[in-house]
Amino acid sequence: GYPLDLIVCTALGVDMYDCVYPTRTARFGVALVPTGTLKLKSHDCGTQNDRVVQDGCRCQACRHQISRARISALLKSSNPLAVQLLTQHNLVYMRTLCRQMRNAILKGEYAQFCRDFLKIQFPNPDDIPKWVIDALGAVGISAKETIEEEKID
Repeated sequence: GYPLDLIVCTALGVDMYDCVYPTRTARFGVALVPTGTLKLKSHDCGTQNDRVVQDGCRCQACRHQISRARISALLKSSNPLAVQLLTQHNLVYMRTLCRQMRNAILKGEYAQFCRDFLKIQFPNPDDIPKWVIDALGAVGISAKETIEEEKID
């Protein structure tokens, strides 16, 4: 599923996932990043964007400083290398996310991990989907209220 789905479902007790989302998304030129998704075919990733897909990522594209602009150009020219690089990036992103979830569970810090994830994905707490708030609330994780409290401080 989507990274958000994994976060919520893990909180609800799910511990096994099988999904084509990271690879399918890559085929459409979309990278998974902590803030959501990055559409590399868009104008924002055109010839002037020399940033890597995600700072600190250990995928081949990011490690070798292949820029968003370069991947965007490869996508626009239908070069299969672009999809390969994005697929690897998305799989590394998901593997890293799962590792972070596991570590948070082992440390007894999963509720805070969920809140931190939501703050990055939804800078405006009003954008958090109701189903996420309700699902996390069902297992005692207060999502929206904690983010709003930090916003007031």
